[in-house]
Amino acid sequence: MRCMYTDQSEAVPGSDDPPRSRRDRVYAELKQRLLLGRVVLGGRLAEEHLAAEMGVSRTPVREALQRLHAEGLVEPHGDGGFRPKVPDMVGIRELYEVRLALETQALRRPGENGGLHDRDALDAIEARWMELALDPPAADPEFVLTDESFHVELAEAAGNAELSGVLRSVNERIRPVRMHDFLTPDRIRATIDQHLGIVRALRAESVGVAVARLTVHLTDSMAVVEARAEAALRRMRNPEPHDGARSAAGQ
Repeated sequence: MRCMYTDQSEAVPGSDDPPRSRRDRVYAELKQRLLLGRVVLGGRLAEEHLAAEMGVSRTPVREALQRLHAEGLVEPHGDGGFRPKVPDMVGIRELYEVRLALETQALRRPGENGGLHDRDALDAIEARWMELALDPPAADPEFVLTDESFHVELAEAAGNAELSGVLRSVNERIRPVRMHDFLTPDRIRATIDQHLGIVRALRAESVGVAVARLTVHLTDSMAVVEARAEAALRRMRNPEPHDGARSAAGQ
């Protein structure tokens, strides 16, 4: 989901950022703070405090918080505004189980029905991820969308539109937490390598190998996501002294 920007945001003395750049900068900074746990758990994300701290007007802060709410990273605060949303890790683990079951079935389905995956689709998927392997993108939580596209396209190549539709829904529900998986370059590279391993096994008609690689891939992802989400929550509960300014933004 994306929020529509209608307010052009007034200029701030000393700021040369154009409105769009300013909004994107504020959004990216707040998102990073939330994912790294650099805010107080349960504290109100005050527009006026954040705006003063970041050297912008309240408008880009307000729009960033609305966008983060649409993404499931913040929730309404009882006193107005927003606060960090605490992820339901039990529910996330259960959704990962559902995801694995769906994707495993997508890998096995063509063979069980006496057919094969769409060869052209597999070739196109491999080509796209080869390009990423040759020039890996920087660590970025938004990479979660690129990652999701791989898994949905692989399910679509199995020929069951309903299955891929359900997978999209599951991905949307776990996306806020899965962003934790793409905060470091090593996780981006590992994801690219594992995706290529899965699609190449399918192209070689080695479904058993593809299932095994997919299982390792999702298990690794869940372990990283869980560890990083829990670390972020610990930081939110016990802000470090040098995070004082950022922690105060959550008061």
